[in-house]
Amino acid sequence: MTKKAPKEQRMEDILEAAVTEFLARGYEGASMQAIAARAGLTKGGLYYHYKSKDEILLAANGKYFEPVLEFIHKAENMSCPVEGLRYFVSVYLQYWASHLREMTFILLSLSKILACADMWPLISTYSSDMISFYERLFAKGLNQGKFREHLPHSQATALFAALDGATPYLLISQQLTAEGVAKDLEDTFITALLSHA
Repeated sequence: MTKKAPKEQRMEDILEAAVTEFLARGYEGASMQAIAARAGLTKGGLYYHYKSKDEILLAANGKYFEPVLEFIHKAENMSCPVEGLRYFVSVYLQYWASHLREMTFILLSLSKILACADMWPLISTYSSDMISFYERLFAKGLNQGKFREHLPHSQATALFAALDGATPYLLISQQLTAEGVAKDLEDTFITALLSHA
């Protein structure tokens, strides 16, 4: 593993300090001064790297979604789209279930983003990108004869809504597990579409 450059490490330290502040005080309650102090910087030093709390919030979200982008890449590069979908559903749920701090932060971020119309395009882009990813795999499975006839876009939209809708409940539910939810979603959205010809 390569050692991070000092600036890269400093920016990562700032993001972790900011996430800790946001989770402890809420977005509105966290100040740039408190983030700087937690990161061991002056306020001016913090502003050198990030111009606002919004910029920090977005950077932390991007950092926490990096593994998801890797999961997407791996799923799309599998020769069998059925296995790609199964893989993604499973690792996506496992990732968030094993990264509860990050998931809590993402949910906190979502409440800020929903309250700020200027940030709505980010959510729109995320949902469009995820639906397009699922749709490509469903269409590939249809073209390969793995799936029976269906509407890939509709199936992709429903899977997106179900998967992202279920994920936060992994935090709070005593009954839901990542493995159980993955199996239910696979049965409903993938196995049920298999062509048995």
